[in-house]
Amino acid sequence: MSIISEIAAYFCENYPHKSELSKARLTKLVYLADWEAAKRDGEQLTNIKWYFNNFGPYVDDVIDEVIKDRRFEVINSTNFYGDNKTTIGLSQLAKPKAGLSASQAEILDKVISDTRSMYWNDFINHVYLTEPVANTVRYSGLDLVGTASKLKY
Repeated sequence: MSIISEIAAYFCENYPHKSELSKARLTKLVYLADWEAAKRDGEQLTNIKWYFNNFGPYVDDVIDEVIKDRRFEVINSTNFYGDNKTTIGLSQLAKPKAGLSASQAEILDKVISDTRSMYWNDFINHVYLTEPVANTVRYSGLDLVGTASKLKY
């Protein structure tokens, strides 16, 4: 199993508002974990090459890994406005304990703690205020490690 799917499993198991784990939120949670690790340890948790597209930091890597991993369920429904909504969860048959180190779990717990009370707009604002996004032109790569190395944390 890949580190990406292990991180996704951890979020699916531990995020307090599981119904909010849309493709976009889960992907951005992984981004925030990579950013936190870059600031803290000088390297990302994943090998994702993050890209700043029209919707912030978004890549297909997270969802591609989730779809390949039988522990996950992709649930299609509609949101409050009647629009399609896709959420990610763990299968009831899944053995959710993710194979992560204590240090990696600590980073993910910090991301959960920082975002658990945020509704969508506040969550997105939080992501957009991270230095890699705030200091990068849209439609270009995000250098999390390089940006973190230039800052004092």
